[in-house]
Amino acid sequence: MTTEEIVGAHAAELGRILNLVVQVTVQGDRFLIVLRQVQLPRGAYKVSATDVLMIAERQYPFAAMDMFWTDLDVVLADSKVPQNADTIEQYDGRSWRRFSWHRNNVWNPHRSNPLLDHFTFVEQRWALDLVKR
Repeated sequence: MTTEEIVGAHAAELGRILNLVVQVTVQGDRFLIVLRQVQLPRGAYKVSATDVLMIAERQYPFAAMDMFWTDLDVVLADSKVPQNADTIEQYDGRSWRRFSWHRNNVWNPHRSNPLLDHFTFVEQRWALDLVKR
């Protein structure tokens, strides 16, 4: 399978498991993977759902993924910007809030679906903001 086919298959599986719409766009040497209207932890943020952008490189699944991006209105319940989420970046003609969050564990490209692993990584970051409330 090509990298594009692998990313597509993993994104489709992620969408089925999470019951979300997942779209993949190729932009240069990157795959932009957008999860539509992901539910956020209740009470942690001003909004209850957001689109989530994950970026995979052409070397996927061997190149580790880190960071993730959300809609701009994802701010804490007290309206403050979450820690390490103050940078706004443009991808595919859209502005995104970057959560500069880096994994401290080993990236395992041989898992059945590394996108699922990365989504768990995203949820772990969100859980930190819920604990801080």
